[in-house]
Amino acid sequence: MATGAGVTAPDRPTLGHGREGGQMMWQGPMMGWMWSWSLLGLVVLGALVWLVFRLTDPTGAGHASSAARRILDERYARGEIDEEEYHRRRTGLA
Repeated sequence: MATGAGVTAPDRPTLGHGREGGQMMWQGPMMGWMWSWSLLGLVVLGALVWLVFRLTDPTGAGHASSAARRILDERYARGEIDEEEYHRRRTGLA
């Protein structure tokens, strides 16, 4: 629509920023990229949380193998197993 001053009025009302609806990023091809980056951010955050818990867990695999080695050493020292059995089981723990 043209007015007498030569300025045209918009056919639809705008909600700021001079764009129709003011929500240009939430429509069209940008929406897929925004979801992708959000999902990637959540995956990275989850991996960091998992890594922190894995490194600070006192019952982790490294502690379990050292406990098994200690028990094996104690059984050998008490004479419950012979040297051949001790070496076989020690190799199995490594």
